[in-house]
Amino acid sequence: MKFGIMNLFPVSDGSSDHQVLRETLDEIQLADELGFDSIWLAEHHFSKYGILGSPVNFGMAVAERTRRITIGTAVLVLPLHHPLRLAEDIAALDVLSGGRVRIGVGRGYQPAEFAGFGIPLEESKQRYQETLEILRLALSQENFSYHGQIFHYDNVTTYPRPHTPGGPPILQGTVSPDSFRERGAVGESIITSPNFTPLGIMQKNFGLYRQSMRDNGFDIADYELPFMQQVWCGDGEEGLREAALAAMNYYKSVGKVIPGSEEAIEQERSYYAAVAKNIELLTLEQTLTHGGNFGSAQRVIETIEMLREQLGINHYIGWLRIPSLDRRAALRSMEEFAGKVIPHFRAQEKADAAPVAPPVTEAVVG
Repeated sequence: MKFGIMNLFPVSDGSSDHQVLRETLDEIQLADELGFDSIWLAEHHFSKYGILGSPVNFGMAVAERTRRITIGTAVLVLPLHHPLRLAEDIAALDVLSGGRVRIGVGRGYQPAEFAGFGIPLEESKQRYQETLEILRLALSQENFSYHGQIFHYDNVTTYPRPHTPGGPPILQGTVSPDSFRERGAVGESIITSPNFTPLGIMQKNFGLYRQSMRDNGFDIADYELPFMQQVWCGDGEEGLREAALAAMNYYKSVGKVIPGSEEAIEQERSYYAAVAKNIELLTLEQTLTHGGNFGSAQRVIETIEMLREQLGINHYIGWLRIPSLDRRAALRSMEEFAGKVIPHFRAQEKADAAPVAPPVTEAVVG
């Protein structure tokens, strides 16, 4: 089991853009020192919901401040990027970090972000697919041509070439059952953050992914299977409820940026309407029980073990820096997680890997 932390970069009351960026960089350095395996950087634009517009560029600073931790994006909104420029930046980050890069990608969902860049939301699916295909070509081949509906290139080579042969791994943000099935069928890596999704539905989706992989000759044991959720690890009822309240406030803020009925793509309107309604009715108790992983180290461990057993995840990514949660409380939670949760799983893995001693046999005296 690997462990990571998620970073959204929100600006809440009483904090500044400068403060958020500098403090997050400090927290990532601390995560590296505490033994976390990965950090993940979100991309957002034009609102204080998340102020980091370029996770790859921020990753350059992370590469210089850390030594071993993997640098991931969760996720790059591909339709908003020029594919060749993005390929160059990803390769540069891969070089500077010595190959410590994982690229999570997604299609995006916020109308204001697409409007700000002058990109029609209805083009998002086509732009996503073409940008993904071009990224794979640019990072894996020294010369390529591509002709799609939107992008056309002949005899192109991007520089620098990546440190990782073939380019860093690319993971696709995955939500719907069809996406789990389709990506499993072609052996594509995924990343998901199914907040408030019932366990039964998650089991079905992950089961579709595994079965689709098996049916098409892929061995899921060769893949990392990341899972992301909000986490607070600590003791005390007061701290627990403060963390859940911060998480609930975050979910309420999501309701302000998801597409309205007039903004969403037609076939997705009913989905976003349901999400908005659920957020509107969300209570603190629901957040505590279904909105993340909140509680003592032992309870957090039990939840992760349950997810590993039921879903098969092997890379647990915690949103330990819950937006609006007091930073000192978040840092204590991170240290508690690193001091008790991670060692539990490391010891378990060490025990599982230990060779079994042969049975002692008694000497037979003739």
